[in-house]
Amino acid sequence: MDYTYTNENGELEAVELEKWCWGVAYKDGTELHQFDKSGNFHRLSEINQKDLELFTMYEAEGTGRYDIVMPEGARIIHKYRNIRPFYMDKFVKVYMFGYRTGKKDFEYHYHFILPDKRMVISNVNNIDLAKFELNR
Repeated sequence: MDYTYTNENGELEAVELEKWCWGVAYKDGTELHQFDKSGNFHRLSEINQKDLELFTMYEAEGTGRYDIVMPEGARIIHKYRNIRPFYMDKFVKVYMFGYRTGKKDFEYHYHFILPDKRMVISNVNNIDLAKFELNR
């Protein structure tokens, strides 16, 4: 399926399906998915964070899934990291997601999905992901 969204210029743009996608469930039971069944790509800015109950990262083609029950007032964090450890000859994509409840380190909750589906959890954003043997 092809996925599209309307960019800032009002033009339709194509987006490739990610290996890991986000989805949210709201307190009223409705959901929003990064890539929906109608072929639409949604951005994080479209999420109504004040009514959020659950944030999920799931494999687009697979069974992997990680859920976070969102604390009241928390804000979603979602980014990608393309890293090239010294022991590899290619870049690998690491998916980072989580939430923050404030501005101090201990108020951040980061989850990193490694290429082999392992999860690393930290309250620090700049951990050395290469030490987790990404080529295994």
